[in-house]
Amino acid sequence: MSPELLISALIFAGTYIVIFTNKVERSLAAVSGGALMVGAGLVFGFYNEREVITEAIDWNTIGLLLGMMIVVGILKDTGLFETLAIWAAKLSRGDYFYMILLFGLLAAILSTTIDNVTTILLIAPISMSISTVLGIDPKPILITQGLFANIGGVATLIGDPPNIMISTAGGLSYLDYIYNLAPTVIICTTVTVIVFKFIFSRKTRQENEKIHREALNKILERQPSKEISDWSLLGKSLITLSFVIVLFILHSILSITPATVSLGGAALILILARPDMSEILDRVEWRTLLFFAGLFVVVHGVGNTALLTKVAQGVLRLTRGNLLLSALTILFLSAIGSGLVDNIPLTAVMLPIIGTLSANLPGESNILWWALAFGTGFGGNATYIGSPANEMIVSLSEDHHEPISMKYWLKYGTVITLITTLIAGAVISVQIVTPGSLPFFPT
Repeated sequence: MSPELLISALIFAGTYIVIFTNKVERSLAAVSGGALMVGAGLVFGFYNEREVITEAIDWNTIGLLLGMMIVVGILKDTGLFETLAIWAAKLSRGDYFYMILLFGLLAAILSTTIDNVTTILLIAPISMSISTVLGIDPKPILITQGLFANIGGVATLIGDPPNIMISTAGGLSYLDYIYNLAPTVIICTTVTVIVFKFIFSRKTRQENEKIHREALNKILERQPSKEISDWSLLGKSLITLSFVIVLFILHSILSITPATVSLGGAALILILARPDMSEILDRVEWRTLLFFAGLFVVVHGVGNTALLTKVAQGVLRLTRGNLLLSALTILFLSAIGSGLVDNIPLTAVMLPIIGTLSANLPGESNILWWALAFGTGFGGNATYIGSPANEMIVSLSEDHHEPISMKYWLKYGTVITLITTLIAGAVISVQIVTPGSLPFFPT
């Protein structure tokens, strides 16, 4: 093993171990790892400073996230999300399971239009507050939101951070995601609802007896429309969001990047709403953006030493160049990996591997990208470190003195991960073995 390959592998492994163990704040770990990788690259000749800006950092991903954070940050001031939460509580009529279901489905639906991390940031605190008022256990509601947000986020390009990265690497459009992933996501969501009906049957009976009826009646008396605090801002925000979604759908036809669409939407809402810029900038998750940037730099350095190419060649030898075996290997490998490591860094590692495999496999290589999207999205549900949305859920539960332990998360997350990944594997297998036999998944 050459010195540059060894040192890059050590920096890469060290960065991921620090991120995985949460001993250091993950954005600091990623940026520090990136700095070490560039420093080592300068010494051993496999990296230079210019690459950091021109090649390593995926500015499409950074720009897309930044733009959506600004749009949603302004939308938050309208009261729309509080309205949706009250609406869900009223529809449930105080039944614990239906409250779990409605908040979960709300998370899944919102995650198709805004990313799942932002979805959790917006609605989880509201459901937590309602649970506190009613005197019920918030943990099943919170964990359901996390699981459904991750499942729903797989359906669209902007729903899950790994999807943004995959779309850039694979040249995939917003409509590609809708056509190829959304139908399977709907199937998985439906099956998950049925599974939860059985899993939470006993818990539902227990919690229904604990609900504070007087507090429930007060919530039921509230009119969702009265929760809207600024109708003018809501109108401007919805116009902007509609504009962004339409352009996401058309971006490949118009030859514009998702980042351009997202930042254009942010510019439009800033012009229309004229908010306090310092307040809006405070709402941007700068640590998340730094985490992405640092991670991209680390992974690019490893790619420069051909380490990831060797991994891809190993997968090719293992699957003997068979497309079905390769797709299923990627699906289950990424699902397992996403349960052990945050699915964002895992995706960053897998992208160059998929790129190498795609160039060496006959047949429809886009299926490899879809296998990765399914694997990272569904696999991230297995543990609470599997996705940023899960981490937000656990952090919120700790803040409200209702901590969700890893054991508790595994009890539900592993079951849903196994079921949804098997469904995705079945869909991929049918499409590869009998191309065109499914009314969806055309490529």
